[in-house]
Amino acid sequence: MRDHDERNQQSRERMTALTERMDAETLRRPLGEHWTIAASLVHMSYWDGFVAQRWTHANANGLHTPASFESLLEDLVNDTLTPLLLRVPAGETIAPALEAALAVNEIIAALSDERVAAVQREGRVRVLDRSIHRNEHLDEIEAALG
Repeated sequence: MRDHDERNQQSRERMTALTERMDAETLRRPLGEHWTIAASLVHMSYWDGFVAQRWTHANANGLHTPASFESLLEDLVNDTLTPLLLRVPAGETIAPALEAALAVNEIIAALSDERVAAVQREGRVRVLDRSIHRNEHLDEIEAALG
């Protein structure tokens, strides 16, 4: 197993362990200035799903690496999504986050070493190592839970 695949699996397992003990009240707990724990889970679900779609698109179109996504656009997407993230019922946020994490992990684990190397040469490790993004938010959630 490649290092990023192992980290992806560990971050999904961490998310599973953390969310197993959450109820709807816990999921509605504030997280930072604008989000709740539930909104953070929906956010992770969206971005894991988006990376999975980027890899699916690359596979279908014979691209070695997924299309790039500019940082400014990422910020605009996050700002646009925030009101929607907060509307998802708290109790319905865990399963999609875990499912999206599993789906993208499987896509990434199936990549050839050649494609992994191409992404690494481009310096776009977040499309391989989803644990970076997940762990940022899981750290915030753990801090909010005390």
